Amino acid sequence: SSGINAEYGNVNNASPTLSLSSLSGVTEISTAALAGAITSEIAGEISQFNTHGHSQFVARFLERWLHQDKLVRVCVGSVNCTARITSIDDNGYLSVVDVNSGKVFSVQPDGNSFDMMENLIAVKSTV
Repeated sequence: SSGINAEYGNVNNASPTLSLSSLSGVTEISTAALAGAITSEIAGEISQFNTHGHSQFVARFLERWLHQDKLVRVCVGSVNCTARITSIDDNGYLSVVDVNSGKVFSVQPDGNSFDMMENLIAVKSTV
């Protein structure tokens, strides 16, 4: 059994979700080899970032991104708005635009509750 889990599945366990091995057709994927491959990819991305900078990194990231133009509800206290996810900001947070007002703002995971199954971002109030 595998201790390395992916966002939408796992490495070798066929249930209760899809596994990487079942999707790839490989009988069993070595978790050590997978961890090495992931580490190598991360090192390559860091090198690309250091060589080419933030803007090129973000452009490459957005080519593979699942959330582009996704409509979400953003709740601030009792006020709700519909916003479109547009990008990530310079700090790596989601950048959204209110579809009615056009106001652009960022939402941070440490200051918000994300429920992507419900397309909801609830901004936590600070007291």
